[in-house]
Amino acid sequence: MTEEFASLAHTMAANAGRAGLRVHVLPYPLESRPEAEVRAIANEHWPRVLAALGVTTATADTDRDHSGP
Repeated sequence: MTEEFASLAHTMAANAGRAGLRVHVLPYPLESRPEAEVRAIANEHWPRVLAALGVTTATADTDRDHSGP
C-alpha cells in the first residue's frame, strides 16, 4: 500500500483483531512518477516486501532483478 492508505490499513487491521498485521508502505504517489523511478522504488522495496510476507533471504535472493521485460 502507499503512504496515503497506511493509517486506514492499520485501523482496519486493528478493528478486525489483527493489530499486529505486517504491512509494507510504499511512497505516495506512484502513478504520477516516471516508470524508471517506480521501477527503482520497486527494486529498493522488494526485499522488505518479501520479508513482510515471511520469505527467507535464501529464497528472496533467487530473483532480485525486477527491471521488467
